[in-house]
Amino acid sequence: MRVFFSVILILFGSFLFALTVDQFGKVGNLIMNGIGLICVAGPVYYIKARRKKK
Repeated sequence: MRVFFSVILILFGSFLFALTVDQFGKVGNLIMNGIGLICVAGPVYYIKARRKKK
């Protein structure tokens, strides 16, 4: 279940990272890209840390 949740977060984060909306402006797009990067990097770090324990 945790791996499934991680995959969903990675997909959602990659979508946010690639998306560009003109109405948000530069700051809004930077914030959205930052959130997308966190949504991608967080689960990747979690999966790597979990595999080292086993």
